[in-house]
Amino acid sequence: MKKIKIIVVTAFLSITFFASYAQQDAQYTQYMYNTISVNPAYAGSRGVLSIMGLHRSQWVGLDGAPRTQTLTLNTPIGGNERVGLGLSIVNDQ
Repeated sequence: MKKIKIIVVTAFLSITFFASYAQQDAQYTQYMYNTISVNPAYAGSRGVLSIMGLHRSQWVGLDGAPRTQTLTLNTPIGGNERVGLGLSIVNDQ
């Protein structure tokens, strides 16, 4: 029984090692325009509704070149400017 457990665990670890995938964070070079994407606590800090869209292309003309699109919306909630609500949509290829 102990050998079967060892074989099952070894097979599972081997399969996950060879078939695992990971995510990579998008590269942000324009921090002053991407504040809510980098730090969600920024939502609502300007005191008004803010909508922003960005597009970034790197190494244009090469196959597989990275492209990132970001759309953010954030606003303070109610009369209290210390609480905000935000939405960030990121498409990274």
